[in-house]
Amino acid sequence: MHAETSLGSTATMARLNVLFLQGLATPFFARLGEKLAADGHTVHRLNFCGADWIFRHDRLNNIIQHRFCGKMQTLPAFYRDFFSRKRIDVIILFGDCRPVHRVACEAAQEAGTTVYVFDEGYIRPGFVTLELGGSNGYSSMPRRIAPIEGLFTRRPARHGPDLPPVATNMGRRARMDIAGHAANLMYKVRFPDYRGHRPATLDAEAKGWFLRILRTARHRRADRATATRFEQTDKPFFLVPLQLNSDYQIRVHSHYGGVVPFIHEVLSSFAAHAPAEHNLFFKNHPLDNGMIDYRSLIADMARELKLESRVFFASGGDLEAMVRSARGVVLINSTVGYATLRLGTPMKVMGTALYDLEGLTDQRSLDTFWQNPTPPQQRLADEFLTVVRTYTQIRGDFFSDAGIALAVGEAVKVINGEIPRLPAA
Repeated sequence: MHAETSLGSTATMARLNVLFLQGLATPFFARLGEKLAADGHTVHRLNFCGADWIFRHDRLNNIIQHRFCGKMQTLPAFYRDFFSRKRIDVIILFGDCRPVHRVACEAAQEAGTTVYVFDEGYIRPGFVTLELGGSNGYSSMPRRIAPIEGLFTRRPARHGPDLPPVATNMGRRARMDIAGHAANLMYKVRFPDYRGHRPATLDAEAKGWFLRILRTARHRRADRATATRFEQTDKPFFLVPLQLNSDYQIRVHSHYGGVVPFIHEVLSSFAAHAPAEHNLFFKNHPLDNGMIDYRSLIADMARELKLESRVFFASGGDLEAMVRSARGVVLINSTVGYATLRLGTPMKVMGTALYDLEGLTDQRSLDTFWQNPTPPQQRLADEFLTVVRTYTQIRGDFFSDAGIALAVGEAVKVINGEIPRLPAA
């Protein structure tokens, strides 16, 4: 429904007006904006908060900076006026569920403006998601196998060798995130009405991280032993990779509203229907902010259900080895699902996920899944993953210098029409 725009060769195509909205706490958008501006396009950056402001960079002084300092209810009218006055042709943003971005997508649809949506890579590591119009639950990926097979058959030939994935820099990611939070406090006077997209306050998150650090230190040895056990065991178990409670994948693209109701449903079903010799392993998310003590919560629930000897929890470990060893994987809509398909492990999806298709995931109830999990049809899984890679992913990373440079180069190729994308839904 968004107009599909390609910048094409700047030698033959008219220069376009490009608007950057919010990104992650990383210089990636600044680098991409500088590249587009160097290619001759007019590039605008709309800053909503201090984190946006400090990561604007603009080393070449050729990105036009703007600030939105109004209240949220004035944003739709602001966008309509801004798009019209600046004749915006292309909008680039990260995460289409953020409140400031949902409004932008709606205004862009009315104006016929192209929207490019970045997100964390569906396939990790070494890939970034870049789609037209929306990602995840708003993606243009087909929701049926037949169109997937058609896209696979008609896919363009790949050029060049498969390069090893660029590793992310988790330490740098953490430092940038902290810098972004600090900037939001420092520049509060410039953006007095800004409210972030995360549901918790900065104070609450900081307290959660502190508590998680303490818990991690306290349970490090036990976690390592538990993780190793489920990487190597030949005893039957089911794996449950936890997602971030604040993730829009949970808040928008599932019916749970949070991770705790999901955990309760999984444990209750497992207690009632799983074979007695099977275990259940919950793996914590590496970026969990610690605001919910999942270890204690799961232990308490397991005790109530008389599952103390069959339910386990840990942080860390080799996720791919665990997926290989598991009898099945139960998740809401985590990107772990893509690795699960690649490895051929049965999977039950409890939310809205692009990969939750007949032939790829078990379509029966969770109660039935424990008894006899159905693996994916590997040919279909391989075709699906190829289509995802071809039409939604670019190589690179948001946090390492090498990854940012690679992602900028590939993103420009997408915008120029050299790497295909599916038309916006």
